[in-house]
Amino acid sequence: MSSPPALALLAAVGFGCAGIFIRRALSYASPLAAAIISVAVTTVLVCLLAAVTAPVSQMFTWRIMAFVAAGFLAPGLARLAMFTGIHRIGVARAMPVVSTTPGLAVLVAIAALGERPSAWLLVGVICIVGGGVLLTGGGKAEGAWRSRDLAFPLLAALGFALRDNIFRLGFRHYDDPTLAAAAAALASLAVMGAVAFLQRRSGHIRIERAAFPFLAASGLAEACGYLTALRAFQGGDVSVVSPLVSTYGLVALVLAALFLRDLERVSLRVVLAAALIVSGVFVVMRSVSL
Repeated sequence: MSSPPALALLAAVGFGCAGIFIRRALSYASPLAAAIISVAVTTVLVCLLAAVTAPVSQMFTWRIMAFVAAGFLAPGLARLAMFTGIHRIGVARAMPVVSTTPGLAVLVAIAALGERPSAWLLVGVICIVGGGVLLTGGGKAEGAWRSRDLAFPLLAALGFALRDNIFRLGFRHYDDPTLAAAAAALASLAVMGAVAFLQRRSGHIRIERAAFPFLAASGLAEACGYLTALRAFQGGDVSVVSPLVSTYGLVALVLAALFLRDLERVSLRVVLAAALIVSGVFVVMRSVSL
């Protein structure tokens, strides 16, 4: 389980589990409150692991600044842009745009990092992106909206894509994925803390006691996903790792079908999306092994 593709899929499992726990928590907390608490738990856990496994003094170097920048971008600013997009144009319009993240990540990797994915790998990426768009675009779009507000989910997708490329670039100068994860998580927490301060009187931060166990579990799962994803980016190309990590939506779908039957419904559209994503994963894995 030490190969980058395997680590990327393991990270997808972690992020998928985190999504399920967040979904449960949203019955007792607002999205912004859930995001803040989840990121805080993830940061604490990652920093504790970093403190007991590596010299913390190694964080005080310019070489780690790439991971700090990545943390500011995502889940920090990118998650804020995503929430803003959902608020302004709705889930059905915003999330399909956000689901283009792996495609954007591959384009950035080709342009900025000089990666040259094979034709079959690109086919796999297209399948995963297409499945993600189908998976997140099944809701009914309602209400008036302005086309310029599509900029928010697009900025979110670009933020996540740039984050993945910055991770890969950062490992050219820094080799400890646990400390890198700690630096990125601290930067994300700083962004979310600033958002919480600015929104403290807006009514967007609401949480009940029943949400905390689910948010703690979500933070733990996300910490595992974060650490595993960084190890994958340390050894694998963005064009391989980013699409595979992005399959966490499929993991969440399978878990939702098992454990959230009272909250989620599996439709034909979802089944087709799952088939596309699975096909894309198979093609990506085969292209890497050739």
